[in-house]
Formats: sequence, C-alpha cells, structure tokens
Amino acid sequence: MLRKFGYSWLLLKRSLWLILPIAGIGMAESRLGTQRCNDLVITIEGDSGARFLNQMDVRMLLTENGGDPLLGNRLKDVALNDLENRIRRNKLIKKCQVYRDLRGNIVVEVEQERPLARWIGTSRNGETQSTAGHYINDEGVFFPLSESYSARTLLVSGSFFNDSKKMQTTEGLSTRELLQFLNTDPFWKAQVAQVDADKEGEIHLLTVLGDQRIEFGTAEDYQSKFKKLRVFYDKVLSQDWSRFKRISVKFQDQIVCE
Repeated sequence: MLRKFGYSWLLLKRSLWLILPIAGIGMAESRLGTQRCNDLVITIEGDSGARFLNQMDVRMLLTENGGDPLLGNRLKDVALNDLENRIRRNKLIKKCQVYRDLRGNIVVEVEQERPLARWIGTSRNGETQSTAGHYINDEGVFFPLSESYSARTLLVSGSFFNDSKKMQTTEGLSTRELLQFLNTDPFWKAQVAQVDADKEGEIHLLTVLGDQRIEFGTAEDYQSKFKKLRVFYDKVLSQDWSRFKRISVKFQDQIVCE
C-alpha cells in the first residue's frame, strides 16, 4: 500500500513539473493578448563610425511616418512581420528583427549597412562629375547614399564598380577582397585615395603622396603586387616621392615606371 502511495506521489510530482510551466506560458500569453504597447524600444547596430539612420528615422519607418503610431495598440493585434517589412524597405538597413517583450514594448533591432567603398562618377580626365553615386558593401551589393550622413570610406570609380552583376562574379570577388585589404592595411589605407576599374576589371590606383597613377592590372594575385609595390616604395620612392608619375605592376615579376 505504501509503495502504491509512493508511486502515485512521484507521478503527481512529475506531472506538476509539466503542468506548471505550461500553465505559466498560458498565463503569459493571455497577459500579452490583452496588454497594450507601452513603448517602442529601438537599437541600431553597425559600424560605430557610420550612422546612416538614427532612432527617429527607424521610428518613422516603423509607424509609416506617424500614420500608424502603434502606442496603445493591443500587442496581439500588431503584425510583427509587417513591421519588419516596413523597415526592410529602406536599403540602408541590412537586417531587422521586431518582437515584443514582457513589459509591453515592441522591440526593434536594426543592423545598418556597412560600406566597403563608395562609387563616384568621374569625367574622362578623372574629375568628379557630381556628388551622386552609391555605396558597395562587402557582398558586392549596392545601397544608396544617405541624405543625412556621408561615410568616410574608400572612393572607387569606373564602369566595373557601377555594374552590380560584375560585382558578383569571380573577378568581382577578387576586387572586393582587394578593397577589403586597402581598408585594413594601415600603409595602403593612407596612401591610396581612389580605385578606378574599367569594364574589364583593369585597375588603376590614385595615390596621395606623389600623386602617382598605378597601373595595377586585375585584382588577381593582388597581395603579391602590393608586396612588390611596398618594396619599391621603401627603396625608391621614399627618396623622392615625385620622381615618377606612372607606375605599372600589371606585368608579372616587373615594375615599369615613367
């Protein structure tokens, strides 16, 4: 009899371990179903040096420029997927997640785009034609300029960087890796002012010191080309930065200067 009672008590305890969490979840869901939106909590992640959007910008996207204020609405009536789609329509935003918390807030987490480079239009003599253009991210995707913020990033020009399809090719991948190298290497980040690439992917580098134009060739094997250039800079150009105006490393195992 005692064994039977002990078994029943054990079964009851195990049942309670299952029933209580389910009941708690049900109570929480019931509370959320009647709870109204208290606030919009917005966080923006991304490069701390680039602020294409602020919290007010995101709030205006979220509420359709104030047409759908959300505050005071019942949380169960708020379509979170629709809110995410509203925000994702802005091309300056890379990722977005919208959810509700237990305090009755609608929480919005936004990751803004990070520019790898900025494309600018140029004339035949290399002068910038206008301030129009677009940014390119590390995946080769274009996104528009911001009306409120201009990111300090590497400038690129030429038809290759204005063709989104070419940025997704093998040549485009190598070129993006070259741009990433220029953004992270301290010496070349300070020395290269602009990268120009024609429709075939032939690259020219415009420098800061010496005002040289470097014929780089394609981005293929870019690391060895930069190693050759660095040796040339250290041993030759460091003695006289204005000695040459044109430098070519497009041919294997040689540097041609004028």
